[in-house]
Amino acid sequence: MTSGCAFIRLGKAEYTVTAGNGFFIPFDCLHAVTIMPGSTYNKVEFSQRLTTPICREAGFFRMTPLISAVSIELNKWLKMDKEVSLEGESGNLLRVLADQVAKLKVNSKSTSPSLSGHHQLCLTSLLKGDKVTDSKAIEEIAKYTGFSVKEIESCLLMREALKLSRSGRKIPQIAESLNTTPELLSSLAIPVLGEAL
Repeated sequence: MTSGCAFIRLGKAEYTVTAGNGFFIPFDCLHAVTIMPGSTYNKVEFSQRLTTPICREAGFFRMTPLISAVSIELNKWLKMDKEVSLEGESGNLLRVLADQVAKLKVNSKSTSPSLSGHHQLCLTSLLKGDKVTDSKAIEEIAKYTGFSVKEIESCLLMREALKLSRSGRKIPQIAESLNTTPELLSSLAIPVLGEAL
């Protein structure tokens, strides 16, 4: 994650990935990702046909200077509309990245590293849709994620609305299911989702 925050759900746990942190997800791992508006990140996908052994567990990993440098170089290629392939210079960069991923040590013990136990529990409750009233926890969550609790709640509301819309429900039905108004959902759709619901 280069800026902002993302939430990655693996089973019943939801991990908070903030700027400067990396998170590895094996190709065969079921997951859901919620990226907060305005956040930026680098994503590298590895083919399951890759013969080089890579990490087989999901979790946070330390962004080494080498991984960061290779990511920056690959981004430069993409911004110049150059094809990133396994041949030539971009292929060399991809092989270095694959080599680094083979050595990754991931950690999934904590869902929000750097947050104290109590504040981590408050963030977990927030992500489950519960209200958080502890003012110190609200302050720490905002510092940790870079987003206010209200902004996170709005994104989570729109995440649920998007899920319901994909199952064929109309905005009035979605609003009723989520205990909100159609007007609020419509007004949040463009700033949060980037498109109308």
